[in-house]
Amino acid sequence: MKLKLPSLHSLWISFVQVVSRFPLQVLVAIAATISWCYLVDVSRHTEERLTVFLSVCNLALTLLLAVDLYAEANKLQSTKQWALRLAAVLICTGLYFVLKPSFYLADIFRIGLLAFGFHLLVAFAPFIRNGSANGFWQYNKTLFLRILTSALYAGVLFAGLAIALVAIDGLFNVSISWRTYMRLFAIVTAGFMTIFFLAGVPDNFEELDKEESYPKGLKIFTQYVLIPLMTIYLLILLVYEAKIIINWELPKGLVSTLILGYAVFGILSLLLIYPIKEKEGNGWMKLFSRFFYVMMIPLVVLLLLAVWKRVGNYGVTESRYILIILAVWLTLITVYFLISKKQNIKIIPVSLCVLALLATYGPQSAFSVSKYSQVARLKRLMVSNSQKDVAQRADVVDYLVDRHGLSTLQPFTKVNLEELEVKIEARDTTQSRYAIKSKKTDTAYALLKIKRIGRRYTDNVRFVPLDEVIVNVKGYDYVIPIENYPNESTSVINHQPVVVERVRPTGNLKVRIGAGAPAEFDLHKLAGDAVKAFKSGKLKERPNGGNAYYLSQDSLALTQNLNNYELKLVVISLDTNSDTEDPEELNRQLSYNGYLLIRVK
Repeated sequence: MKLKLPSLHSLWISFVQVVSRFPLQVLVAIAATISWCYLVDVSRHTEERLTVFLSVCNLALTLLLAVDLYAEANKLQSTKQWALRLAAVLICTGLYFVLKPSFYLADIFRIGLLAFGFHLLVAFAPFIRNGSANGFWQYNKTLFLRILTSALYAGVLFAGLAIALVAIDGLFNVSISWRTYMRLFAIVTAGFMTIFFLAGVPDNFEELDKEESYPKGLKIFTQYVLIPLMTIYLLILLVYEAKIIINWELPKGLVSTLILGYAVFGILSLLLIYPIKEKEGNGWMKLFSRFFYVMMIPLVVLLLLAVWKRVGNYGVTESRYILIILAVWLTLITVYFLISKKQNIKIIPVSLCVLALLATYGPQSAFSVSKYSQVARLKRLMVSNSQKDVAQRADVVDYLVDRHGLSTLQPFTKVNLEELEVKIEARDTTQSRYAIKSKKTDTAYALLKIKRIGRRYTDNVRFVPLDEVIVNVKGYDYVIPIENYPNESTSVINHQPVVVERVRPTGNLKVRIGAGAPAEFDLHKLAGDAVKAFKSGKLKERPNGGNAYYLSQDSLALTQNLNNYELKLVVISLDTNSDTEDPEELNRQLSYNGYLLIRVK
């Protein structure tokens, strides 16, 4: 089969039609494309806001599309349609200012749930008030095939243009940066692919009710690939359930994921074969659709047991909340399709959309419920003297601060945590989001008097000299690089071997010239002094430095005399653990590199 790309003329005609039909969606696509191109080379602070803007553009595109399709299907007046568009724009604008995914992991979940809900809204928006099940199926089939076609065209277009750039780079010695390819990818995906997809969105919903076409390839894929695979997975899960009953043991956590995966692909299979399952010659499909929900009964029971086990031990989190909702939803869907004669397939996307949107904000949301659950769990742990419970306190604090912010711990202290959190975020806009989260967590540990057992990587801090690039070697005769990883290296000066060795476990550096006694540089003390300076709060953080701080050149230099030589170790990067109360941990995580300067006396 030949792949024929659309001509420039047809693309222009389609573009004009799309602009006329979906003006705001095209504007959003253009804004997203420009922002993505600009995102390739910006500062960290700008990058975070642009990333949020791109996420909101995705939400705005789907929400506006759902609004316009609803207006078209119900033949609303232009005034009402623009009122709905304005409401959608205001919602997305509010989300841009409210969402802070770089500071709160919960907002990443919110973006995902909103995107899922808005995409589902597009799937049934034209059929909220009217339309048959057949028209609903044909409409979604068209959208699905249009998405695949758009992705295929965009892929071919990007590959062709990228190869052309590679050819220009190779033939004419033109230096083409990787940023150029990233910008090209942004233009093709956010720009071309989006507009090309919009050009194929159905506009005659009444005709869809009459359409009975069914892709032959889709039938073959579903009948001979998807349904047999679902049958194999069903047998595996049923055998596992029999094992649980025989051994009388609780199910493993993995089983919940497998059951949900089976349910998702099983329901997808049923939706794909919906128009033809009752037709002659499709007995295998008819048998599958008839017994799928019957066989789901034991699997739903197994899923509920797995959910109960996971939540009972460690409380509710966002992911477990979603698991609970999906388990309950799957139970209700199974009951509905077993007892209902009508079996309206629209209930699947509609119910999932409602649940996804309800899970984003409000007291019933995933975030409110999980926050309440984990705060209650922390209260129990704080009053317990059990070693196991004490060890879990830091994990719960990490979770609450990382996902919901420092102010979540207000019930445990009289300090105004909301004001303190604002100060931490606003104190230095150049610091990385990881450093900010680390400072919030360290503050929480201090206020609640919690010590983590087994330190996190975010407790590591890096020290660099103010003049990071320039090392003054004036007056010295030899320079030997000190790399981070080799434990021992050998050089030769004045026909004598110079052996540089890292001493374990202290991390100190030992230097021997010739056969005499070695000199040892006390890096352990240097690191301890650097951490003390760091804890004083007077050090300046390096912009975009990943928790790195400036020290004076003298503070990162050590001098030793060895026989007829003067040795000076200049450290240009020192990484260590900021918790000096545990010397063994500091020694284990101490790493550094720099230069060894040697002067002959």
